[in-house]
Amino acid sequence: MSQSSSPTHPLPERRPIRWGLVIGIWTVYGLINSAQQHLSFLFSRPGAAYPWWQSLVLQMPQAYVWALFTPAILWLARRFPFERDRWIRSALVHVTVCVTFVFCLDLGYTWHAANVIPPPPTAPPLLTRGLRTFAIWVISDSLLYWIVLSVGHAVEHYRRFRERELMASQLETQLVQAELQALKMQLQPHFLFNALHTIGSLIRTGDRANAVRVTAGLGDLLRRMLESATRQEVPLRQEIEFVRSYLEIEQIRFQDRLRVVIEADESALGAMVPYLILQPLVENAIRHGIAPHRSAGLVAVEARRVNGRLRLVVRDDGPGVGQGLTARPGVGLSNTRARLVRLYGDDFDLVVHNRVEGGLEARVDLPFRPASSIGDDQAG
Repeated sequence: MSQSSSPTHPLPERRPIRWGLVIGIWTVYGLINSAQQHLSFLFSRPGAAYPWWQSLVLQMPQAYVWALFTPAILWLARRFPFERDRWIRSALVHVTVCVTFVFCLDLGYTWHAANVIPPPPTAPPLLTRGLRTFAIWVISDSLLYWIVLSVGHAVEHYRRFRERELMASQLETQLVQAELQALKMQLQPHFLFNALHTIGSLIRTGDRANAVRVTAGLGDLLRRMLESATRQEVPLRQEIEFVRSYLEIEQIRFQDRLRVVIEADESALGAMVPYLILQPLVENAIRHGIAPHRSAGLVAVEARRVNGRLRLVVRDDGPGVGQGLTARPGVGLSNTRARLVRLYGDDFDLVVHNRVEGGLEARVDLPFRPASSIGDDQAG
């Protein structure tokens, strides 16, 4: 779920005409008309010979003309939509095209029918018979045009709706990425300030050797931060290594006053976690459990799977704090909660509380998502 590398949804493209579907629909239409004409002839002329093939030969060409003209109707639906500012022009265009096409279709049908079943010698001219056919069938044939047109409008409307929906989704994703990046950029200077303060304190006390060690350790941490600068999530193994390096710097600062215990189940190390999720919790434990007191203190970091989820725990054995911590959390805790909300919505739990045994505990429960599955998703 790395926000920086989440795939961008492509905008929906206009699909090509599915000729198989179009021809299939109009074939069914032609067969229905053929059956209707055949039954109508049999009922109107009982006992007269009228083979099936004549009905098919009369009706199927007309159906396939509709099939060939369907892409043109769909194109006209896109070219002349019924929008608020130009619906009158679009209506005039469609009425003109519809009437012209239906007239030509009926005239062609009249000519074709005369070749299949020759008319009697007294029959009126072809144009007269075509006009009569047009007058009879103009309403039903025009209805077919408007049905196809309506389908075209519906498909185009859905395509545009999906395009707007996907664009809004992309915009939301970009907004989340920007907010997460801003939160991370707030956290990094905060962390650097504390590390530089540690170096300054060592220099002021004359402990130059440890100041050099802390500076070197800080350089290593900066290198790691730059390597993961574009990622919102990293494997827990990498996060543990970062925290271990950070605590080594803090141990130089506090010397014998700080004891560190890191316990992580092997099965949990491959899970994806937000980058720099542990460091502000560890910093908070040092600030409240170690820094204000002269006696030695413990900072413990634990990671394990619990009921199919990942649980991260940072605790100290100091005196704990009052209710003001949760009421006025520091930059690190506020930042951490905001990032978790953006990454997981409601599917996480962050609790900071005083322990019954003494000290403070911060617990984070996250969805357990293996790094391998994240890589597969991104590769796909």
